[in-house]
Amino acid sequence: MNTWLFIWNPKLYAWDGWLDSCTELKSDLEQCGLAYLKWTCGVNKSIHTGDRIFLIRLGEEPRGIVASGHAASDVFEGIHWDLSKRKAGQKARRVYIKLDKIIDYKSGQILTYAELEKLSAQYCWSPRCSGVSIPKNVADALEQKWVEY
Repeated sequence: MNTWLFIWNPKLYAWDGWLDSCTELKSDLEQCGLAYLKWTCGVNKSIHTGDRIFLIRLGEEPRGIVASGHAASDVFEGIHWDLSKRKAGQKARRVYIKLDKIIDYKSGQILTYAELEKLSAQYCWSPRCSGVSIPKNVADALEQKWVEY
């Protein structure tokens, strides 16, 4: 199983309904143990069902890990998340994620960017796109730290 970092930068993708989405996803997890999210994975074609995924919020503070789960699908071509690109007919590579944890960054304690840098100062925690591989040693340290949250 591989581990991947997916990004969410509100400056690029506002996700205006974050609070509603977060509340609904958390409720789904609590009530039935299931919550699914569809996310873009950049140019990556190597993500497979079962792979581990972490979602990091970048851009303005607070920055850090806000969700985790496992790929519930292999990579597929879907509608683009960017409205102008969608209107132009462009596609985006996407993955369904079966979430196992989601934290509302507005009210919950996320795994902060500063804490991530302490886990591995060599790893780039702010990639330009989603679907970036996390090396096994970094993924193991991240997983252990994430359990605390």
